[in-house]
Amino acid sequence: MRTSAWTAAAALLALAAPPGVAAGNWTLRDDIYGNGFFNAFTWWDYADPTHGYVNYVSKSEARSSNLSYVASNGAFVMRADSSSIPQFKESGRKSVRLHSVNTMGDGVLVAKIARMPMGCGTWPAFWTCTRRNWPSGGEIDIIEGANDQGPLNLASLHTTAGCSIAAGNTSRSSGFADKTDCISQPGCSERFSLTNSFGKDFNQNGGGWYAMKRDTRSGGEGISVYFWPSNTSVDALPAAVAAAAGSAPPYVLTGANATAEDLAKWGQPAAHFDNGASCDMSQYFEQHEIIINLSFCGDWAGETFQSSGCGPQSCSSFVRNNPSAFEDARWEFDYVRVYTDSAWRKAGAGLGWTAAGAVLLAGLALAL
Repeated sequence: MRTSAWTAAAALLALAAPPGVAAGNWTLRDDIYGNGFFNAFTWWDYADPTHGYVNYVSKSEARSSNLSYVASNGAFVMRADSSSIPQFKESGRKSVRLHSVNTMGDGVLVAKIARMPMGCGTWPAFWTCTRRNWPSGGEIDIIEGANDQGPLNLASLHTTAGCSIAAGNTSRSSGFADKTDCISQPGCSERFSLTNSFGKDFNQNGGGWYAMKRDTRSGGEGISVYFWPSNTSVDALPAAVAAAAGSAPPYVLTGANATAEDLAKWGQPAAHFDNGASCDMSQYFEQHEIIINLSFCGDWAGETFQSSGCGPQSCSSFVRNNPSAFEDARWEFDYVRVYTDSAWRKAGAGLGWTAAGAVLLAGLALAL
């Protein structure tokens, strides 16, 4: 009885510790699903920073034009217009770009996605980014691709000068790093190994789960991106990933006090970016907003349109004159959930680790 009580105390102390003590313990802050997307995100209706042939619409227009809605199965859908030809005075095809109301730092971001945009001219992305003067503060691309260049997803980092990653394959992930300097554009990146992680193959397989774990404090593990295709057994998934919309567990344990089963279910990430001598991430990444968007053409899809086998015409001409080509240009999210270390930071700033530990141990001593 005494041994089990002290074991319980150790667990409580680990859970109560601030990030420097209990790194890898994350508390649920946001569980976003269905109509919750309309409160958790803002609709960007300004010019596209990546120079795309796109006209991002406001929330009210997105809802009235059925470009953002909740489907009968509860999924949140955001899509491009697929019925009209843009006027020459317009900036491009109507589409949607979302920015989260809340920001996140270190923590875990999870999404169950049933469908992502596909087709020539498309440039979909699910990412996090600084609200400062980019690239200061960093950018993390979780899902990104252009012109159906999949079926392999590309995860990337964009920073100011001085951050780099190792080239090729490493034991830290199942991906392959072909761009190693993280400065600005194109940044450093890892290409996934699973062929159903992006675009058409992703959709044909029924989608899947994505997660990004960020530990960019000094001495932290770095940034990892995980992917599980939809045919993965739910029992094989981490609880924070597998839980249905509205049923997210209150915390995620990925640190020293996680069980072997917890860690085994996370497994090897599809992409990993080390935090260390070649990139002290605490100097390059700050609070980020979560962004989901669908652009067309622009700096990537436009530049690679012909080389992707999309035809001899220009990207903007194709996107403008072929509205029906974008009937499959849509995102479908079952949920997005955010786990952060804010609870540990708040506790540490208030009571303090030493005081919190003393209180817990004193209470336990009385119980014994």
